[in-house]
Amino acid sequence: MDHTTTPPTDPLDPADGADGAAPSAPDAAPSPTTTSPQKKSRTNKKGGRTKPTLTLGEFARQQLERERAHLAKGEGKHSTVDTWQTSIKVLPGWMTVKPLKAITTDDCDRYFADLQDRQAAGDLAASTIRGRKVFLQTLLERAVQENRIYRNVCAEALQQEEKQRGTAAGEIVEAKTLSHEQFVRVFVVAACVVPPLFFVLVAVILLTGLLGSEARALQLGDLQLDHVCGGIRRPRIRVRRIEHHGTLSLAGWEERYVDVPPPLEALLRWWVDTLAITDPAAWLFPGPLPRKGSKRAEQMTEARPDWCVSRETVDANWRRIRDPALPGSRLTLSDLRHTFCALSLRLGEELLYVSLQVGHRALEHTRRGYRCFLKIPRRRPPTQ
Repeated sequence: MDHTTTPPTDPLDPADGADGAAPSAPDAAPSPTTTSPQKKSRTNKKGGRTKPTLTLGEFARQQLERERAHLAKGEGKHSTVDTWQTSIKVLPGWMTVKPLKAITTDDCDRYFADLQDRQAAGDLAASTIRGRKVFLQTLLERAVQENRIYRNVCAEALQQEEKQRGTAAGEIVEAKTLSHEQFVRVFVVAACVVPPLFFVLVAVILLTGLLGSEARALQLGDLQLDHVCGGIRRPRIRVRRIEHHGTLSLAGWEERYVDVPPPLEALLRWWVDTLAITDPAAWLFPGPLPRKGSKRAEQMTEARPDWCVSRETVDANWRRIRDPALPGSRLTLSDLRHTFCALSLRLGEELLYVSLQVGHRALEHTRRGYRCFLKIPRRRPPTQ
């Protein structure tokens, strides 16, 4: 560490006594214990007593503990902690041992290439690859915010990747959504090949833009089909929770309400009558009892000895719908949410309404993600 002040001059230094600037004893010798601060600093560095280098893996674990601390204070979500744990586990070992400051765009490109190879081999879905890339970007962004690195090389690599594809970072393209014809085909096939529970669940996601994990966590009390606003009936659903890997968390920083169109209202009323449920805490999409010792079992209480349908079961039934309705497609259940946004914008819905409906925290996020579906009129030249 460099010192900004000059150390005091030793009055016994022979160089100072040579020109008579200071009196000195002729037989005096420099003290063997006197060492300048600069020399001490260099000695400490040579001796190996330097601050240990922080690796990417160590920094990731620090951030995981930070999320756990937020959760303990009631300010975080179980789903966030679970996501961080899973994402850290799948980071490649060669990357986690590298110093945080030594991560380069070449390292990110190598990691992205490995993920693409696994996708080509059928080991990973496109949505999984995207999630892992975004996690690395988020991790390095936190390092930038803490002044541990000065640039986010992962963000730069993602921008370059999206630029080569001709799309902006995070932009949803038509290949990730359903056309009007595919939309109808999915409904028809779902009504024929899967039990009613999964048909209704898919309808909720397609017609409201909810996340699959938000839809699975719905209870009877969340349905407000007789809601009136300004003297006008406006059926809606209260979205307040999300189920993720067996734990229930708040669906967002604030609960929100989504509108229910008439076809979905009729379908939900039929489904409630079919289930014959009246308890507001009854699951709208119930599932089998979880196995003992699982996270789902830990969430159960004596008052509520039941649980909602699992994500794995819903994903399996979605594939039963997708394969005959969309042959060769790799669209996931999450892509149905993109379909809601894309079709709504194409039908003329306001961007702000769509953003509020799907729970985006910023309008710009919706604008950037669904830019190609916006009908932006050309500006007329000013009149002279």
